[in-house]
Amino acid sequence: MAGTTLDRQLTIAGRVQAPFALATPAQDADIRRLLRENPMAGKITLTFEREPDYFAGAGLPGTETQTIVANEGGRVICMGNCSIRERFVNGQPRRVGYLGGLRLDAAVAGRFDILRRGYKFFQKLQASRPADFYFTSIAADNVLAQKFLERGLPGMPAYKFVGEFVTVLLPTKGLASDHSEPVADTFDFNELLNYFDKYGRDYQFAPRWSVAELTALQALNLKSGDFQSIRNDGNITACAALWDQRAFKQTVIRRYSPWLAMARPAVNFMARIMNQPCLPAAGSVLAHAFVSHLAVEPQNPAGFIALITQLKKIAVGRKIKFLTVGFAANDQCLTLLRRQFGGREYRSRIYVVHWPGLGGSASDLDSRCLGPEVALL
Repeated sequence: MAGTTLDRQLTIAGRVQAPFALATPAQDADIRRLLRENPMAGKITLTFEREPDYFAGAGLPGTETQTIVANEGGRVICMGNCSIRERFVNGQPRRVGYLGGLRLDAAVAGRFDILRRGYKFFQKLQASRPADFYFTSIAADNVLAQKFLERGLPGMPAYKFVGEFVTVLLPTKGLASDHSEPVADTFDFNELLNYFDKYGRDYQFAPRWSVAELTALQALNLKSGDFQSIRNDGNITACAALWDQRAFKQTVIRRYSPWLAMARPAVNFMARIMNQPCLPAAGSVLAHAFVSHLAVEPQNPAGFIALITQLKKIAVGRKIKFLTVGFAANDQCLTLLRRQFGGREYRSRIYVVHWPGLGGSASDLDSRCLGPEVALL
């Protein structure tokens, strides 16, 4: 279950086997501890946390979520998850699983045997009702994980690269806010769903939403008033939502590299002069929200720019300092976003994951642009 922070050299040394099982709510605290204590290293070291309840985002209508864990010495030492839902593949809705959330405790770094058994356990778990496709994302600078997963080692699934995905962090500072909450548009969920379906068919792995899902997401801080749209002659030509997930899903800045920590006061001083966002303090939660449910007509660049501008203004009023938006590297909207708004970019690689007899292969995909929902990765 690849996907995020596999960044240590792995070995094939034999050890006592740690048993895998489906995670239960009784393991919630230990899973959250694993997420807190095993960051993604870099110039800015981050943890991706799920406080106060790891399972808060699971169990949405239309989504099958499984988290597997390995226990050793009375504690969770490895975990991974799979979220299966309807996503568009080659223009048709299919059952597609996203593999993510892989964490290996630093205390067992290098234990390839644990990861291999985890993949084997997952394969057996899925055998009775497999998804049509499985995919995952790996940070572009996580070269160790890429080399390991692309090697095709015995007991491991095949990882086939299908394209790059770019996540952009857009600062909201510098925009004025009217300090009022947005007024809900005149659409209802059925109107939204029709537009999402029309748009999603042109993208690989774009989610197919349902009324039940959009309704259920209100419990996860995505209300109908969070959706904004641009219209032409009464018809939607661009639509997106501002989804603040910090109540259940956080990106925490754990530390900076020594040189960046030393330079941070000067960097922040210049940022204030230039009306740019500052580097947050170590230990703080990144004040960001996702631009989710994004759909825009390709012939409507002005509408796309107006939509993002409106979402940024709303974010300022909610004290959100950054918007997180994601596109395939070859998506026209990414070019527009760079030209109009700039932002800091983080690149990842999208892979189709395939076991013999389990899930479709990368060769089954046509040439449509990748379009997974960044808020669900």
